[in-house]
Amino acid sequence: MGARFVRLDRLKVGKDYPVRVMGVINLSDESFFRGSIVGDPAELEKVVLQVDEDGADLIDVGGASTAPARVYGTSEISVEEELERIGVAIPKIRKLTSLPISIDTVHAPVAERAIGLGVSIVNDISGLQNDSQMAEIVAAKQVPVILMANCGAPCRSLKDAVESLKRSITIAKKAGIDEEYIIVDPGIGFGKLPEVDFALIRGLGQFLSLGQPLCVGVSRKAFIGALLEQPDPTDRLTGTIAATSIAVANGADIIRAHDVTEARLAARVGESLRQSGDGP
Repeated sequence: MGARFVRLDRLKVGKDYPVRVMGVINLSDESFFRGSIVGDPAELEKVVLQVDEDGADLIDVGGASTAPARVYGTSEISVEEELERIGVAIPKIRKLTSLPISIDTVHAPVAERAIGLGVSIVNDISGLQNDSQMAEIVAAKQVPVILMANCGAPCRSLKDAVESLKRSITIAKKAGIDEEYIIVDPGIGFGKLPEVDFALIRGLGQFLSLGQPLCVGVSRKAFIGALLEQPDPTDRLTGTIAATSIAVANGADIIRAHDVTEARLAARVGESLRQSGDGP
């Protein structure tokens, strides 16, 4: 695991702390997995309470889909619409749960607004490389940030992803973001070739060498569908559980999941597999 830990409100992530499960709530109709999309307020309340009851350690809220259009045909929305979605939903979520909340966005105005509404983590899939103001916002607000590997186009190798994260960490530090606020994400999915995604999971140790806690998202992604011949993300739960256990065994500190109960169980298996010592 990483040499450092990050505090997410009352949670500590990294080092020898338990693996944390981040439950996903998508406010975006264009998201690739229809089962994660929350529409009306009554449904939002039900989903938030269920995610909490299922044992999530934190919640990741997205106002716009980050799934690649060339893979899933997702449509792009305006920053204004993203702001409107989170402006309505986050106050409701904040009233329903005491779990830490992260905002999944690449836009600084959305991150700033979400933090003002009670969000305590920024999850930027661009690794601070999309919006030049994002690093400044994170530094000024002194909140943890999840930096995902971003090669401009889909990363073509494990080395590319690691180098991308090194650039993102440099951007963060130059903006004044302390190492104790940085979590890294190898960026599994997002239009990569399946063999690259498998290489990233096998090579998670190289991301741990960056010295930061590691967040991994494999939930229902296309590499599972390609391997198991399951074009519909709804069918990919079994493959997700398997990939989750392996990711945790290889060092993941946070698992981003659509299916919280299953992710928690899979993470327990993964943690057991990576325990040191000769056993009984």
